[in-house]
Amino acid sequence: MAYASKRLIEELWGADFLTDLCGMDEHSDPVLLRKAIDLALEQASGEIDVHLSHRYCVPIVGQPAALGMICVNIAVYNLAIRHTALTTTIEDRYKQAVDLLKRIAEGKAGLGVDEPKIMSEDGPVRDGAFFHAKPRLMGR
Repeated sequence: MAYASKRLIEELWGADFLTDLCGMDEHSDPVLLRKAIDLALEQASGEIDVHLSHRYCVPIVGQPAALGMICVNIAVYNLAIRHTALTTTIEDRYKQAVDLLKRIAEGKAGLGVDEPKIMSEDGPVRDGAFFHAKPRLMGR
């Protein structure tokens, strides 16, 4: 399931943005547009999961708001590349989204109030830190 929706893209980029981006007109098939948008959102969500899978159990439940914005910007970038409509604004937002994902994965940024528990081998950890060591080799 995607971390964002077509509605969120329209909220962040404007109502007519997707039709302009994909070169759709009144004679174009709206089903094709919907499929392209859904595919771009799924791919963006997959990219998010790749970045965060080392730190969190993915897909992240509850869909934190921060991931929605990141997903939208990555999906728009993916659509723009396919339709040769890439602008510097789209590219800059994509780079910012990926940089934020990297900071979240490194623990330098969080997901806000929707922050999920970090997983260790023994289960969820409350404060984001856990210790892991090899079994003891020598005793007293």
